[in-house]
This record gives sequence, C-alpha cells and structure tokens, in this order.
Amino acid sequence: MEFLLNNNFLAAVVAFGLVLIPVIIIHELGHYFAAKLVGISVLEFGIGFPPRVIKLFRIGETDFTLNLLPIGGFVRPLGEDMIGPQNTADAPPEDEPYGGEKRKNTPVDQDYLNEREELLQRGVAPDKIKTVNDVKPLPRIFFMVAGALANFATAIVLFAVIALIGLPQVVGARVQVAHLPAGSIFDGTPVVVGDAIELVDGELFSGMNDFIQRLQAAQGPVTLTMRSVETRENYTVTVTPSIQGVLGALFVTTIASGSPADEAGVVPGDIIIGVNRERLPGDSDPVRVLQEAGAAAAGRTILLTVVRGNETLEIELSPRVNPPPGEGRIGLAISAQFATSDGIRYVNSAPQEKLIPLPAGEAIQYGFQRTGEILQLIITLPGQLISGAISPEEARPVSVVGISQIGGNFLQESIRQGSPVLILNFVAMVSIFLGFTNLLPLPALDGGRVLFALVELVRGRPVAPALESRVHWFGFLILLLLGLIVIVYDIVNPFVLR
Repeated sequence: MEFLLNNNFLAAVVAFGLVLIPVIIIHELGHYFAAKLVGISVLEFGIGFPPRVIKLFRIGETDFTLNLLPIGGFVRPLGEDMIGPQNTADAPPEDEPYGGEKRKNTPVDQDYLNEREELLQRGVAPDKIKTVNDVKPLPRIFFMVAGALANFATAIVLFAVIALIGLPQVVGARVQVAHLPAGSIFDGTPVVVGDAIELVDGELFSGMNDFIQRLQAAQGPVTLTMRSVETRENYTVTVTPSIQGVLGALFVTTIASGSPADEAGVVPGDIIIGVNRERLPGDSDPVRVLQEAGAAAAGRTILLTVVRGNETLEIELSPRVNPPPGEGRIGLAISAQFATSDGIRYVNSAPQEKLIPLPAGEAIQYGFQRTGEILQLIITLPGQLISGAISPEEARPVSVVGISQIGGNFLQESIRQGSPVLILNFVAMVSIFLGFTNLLPLPALDGGRVLFALVELVRGRPVAPALESRVHWFGFLILLLLGLIVIVYDIVNPFVLR
C-alpha cells in the first residue's frame, strides 16, 4: 500500500474504482430489481457505458454486459433508452380511457419492435413483455426512485458497518509545542515547533492542566511520546522538566479591518500576555479572561501587554459596545497558549481518539441516524448558502475528477491509520449525494422522469412520449455541458480538504 501513499494520482484512480463505480452500479441494481418487481422487461444491465466489450452472462431475459467506458453502469428496459422513451407516438386522444395498457396500441418505432422480437427470441412469453410506460404511474415511480433508495440503503449499511468497527471517542488530550526557545528542556532532541505530546511516561493525560501538573510533579526525567508534525510518526524523548509556574498567552491569528485592535496597531502574530498590566493566568482559559475584560470595559479603554518579536509593548484600545456580528468587541481572532517558566509555549491540539465498537442494534440505529443527518444537511444547503453560513467555495459542485481526488485523500489517510473507516464513510456520503441528486426534478434524471409520471397521474393521461423524450434529451445535453465545466474547474482548481 506504500505506493498509494506516495502517488496522489494513483490514489485518486483507485478511489474512483472503489467509490464511484460501486455506488453507480448499486444505483442501477436498484432500478433493475424494482423493474423485476413491477414486471418491466429489462434487456440489458451494463457495467460501464458502451461500446460493449463482452456479454458476461444472461439472467432471465436480461443480458449482463461489460462496456468500455468505466464510469458506472446502466439499465436498459424495454421501450426506453438511457435518455427518453423510444415510443415516439403522441399520447392517446382525450376521450380514450386511461389504463395500464394505454400505450400498447399506439404506433411504435422500429427500435421497440426489434427489442420486443429480441425478447421473444430469449424465450419471454408475449404477455410478460412490458415497457416502462406499460405499467401504471405509481409502479413506474417506484422503478424510477429505486436507484436512489438503493443508494440510501447502501449508506445505512456502510454507516452501520463503521459503527460495528468503532466510532471515535476521546480517550485523552494532545498538547502541541507552539514556541521553542534556545536552552529549553528539548535542546538536543528531535522536537520541533508543531510536534505534539501524546503520552507522559506512557500514560494519557486529560488536558493542558493535567499535562503541566505532571511535568511540575516530576522528580526526575520523564519520557514523552511525541507525534512528528512532518512525518506523523511517533517517537519518544526523555527530558528533565523544571517548571515553577505557568502563565497564559493569546496568539493573534487575524485582525478585523477597522476594529479597535486594528486601529490600535495590533497585528497578526502578536502574543498578548497581559490585560491592564496583569498577566493572563495559566490555570484558566485566557480567551475567556480577555473576553470578560473586554465586556467589562466596553466603551472605555483597556491596556494590552503584547510581545512582538523581541519587544514587549503596551497597547491601549477601547472595546466596542455593539460590535458587528462575528467580530467581538476588540476585533481579533486568537488562540490560547500556555507558557511554562522555562519559556516553552504549548497549545491544545486535536484530542486523541479511539474507535469504540457499538452493539449491532445500536450500529443499525446509527446507520439510519447518520444517513438522515446527511440528507438533512444536503436539503438545508441552499438556505445556508443564501444566509452566508457557508461560502460558495464550500458548496461548490464536485465532478467525478474532484470526487476521485477527495476519495484518494481519504484512501491514503485510511491506509495510514490502518482502518477502513474514513474511506467507508466517504463512500457512504457519495452514495447519499448520488441518490439525492438523481431525485432532483431535472430532465434526464430520475426525478425528472418522476415528474412526468406525476403529471400523468394527476391529469389522467400521459404526456406525449415524443415531447418527453425531447425534454430529457435537452436536459441531458445541459447536464453534460455543466458536468464538463465542473470537470475542467476541478482540474484547474482542485478541491482542497480543510
């Protein structure tokens, strides 16, 4: 598996085969089994898209084929191609009674006659031959939505499998080295800024305070298990801590334009170590301390003690009474740091997690719950985009190229972790997105076909097949054009996981 870790392109290709092809084939299997349930004749179940390479086998009247273009699969029911119905006749006259056999006596094209003759040669009884449009609207709708239902069911199963493997639960904290002065206890060790401490003398710790207390209580050398920021590999170092105390600090990441902090001259990279000439405490949250000080002094002035490079500055500013949403009274984004008496600054990092398996019943429940959560997220996505809760870049559509790239990243991380959970989770999400997208009421998609069936159900007679076919063909061309645009965009501007 090492070759996949060092080759992003190859990982993306493998992810394409592991993610997209299976979920599309499962989608088409949903259509196939639904067709068998409602009596629709299926001539072909294709793996990949034509041209055909080989016929694999035949089950009943259906040929299972392998095709040249490895981008999914298709089901070819009688009387319908992959875009629209082949029957080009107009709908029955207004005075013709509506019924399940409404289209059998209308003129049909040669393709339909050829397909019907082919089914007869395969041994199908004449009374068992049915096109999609020979069944009533409700069974037809079931046939059309069955692909999406199969995708949703797949996601439920995959999430349940993930829960059986184990869901992540926090088992301990992780502390990262944020500043490493010369002469520290880490001199002569491979520790660099960004490396994280996971164990103290082989034991987990619950948080920053617990970590500091263990160093303070040490009567001699301690062994720290580190995780390298560069290689992500673990290593150990033995140091002798000498800590008399710990103080809080705040690292300034960004400044809001026109805010009190901006006007007072605070810049990104500054480290706030005191408020009103009092040092930030190390035994509580420094962020909360600054927020409370800003609220108490709203409309008046406070004094910040700031370290900038080798200088210590005092900066005076006036917190706002009514700050803009999301900016705070002072107008800066900060992260808490904790400085020990030897000059090292530490910051809380991502907690350590362990996969805890769920019982079978709870795992199945989790599968339904997680699938429902993702569907709800997809449905609310337009509203979040309009409200500004998410950016257009975060909500951008992703092509098969982008999905393969993202899948490659998840595949590589799954290999690194030695667990299939990440890639299985991604497959489940792609399956949900595929199912939902196909239900959108757009021409050429399953949802567009459902829309025509609903119109037929309401008005009591079908839309003219020729009109429906033209609509689906037009929709197919539009979707194809949009798909090509998104593919080009994904190649020029690859989707980056954050």
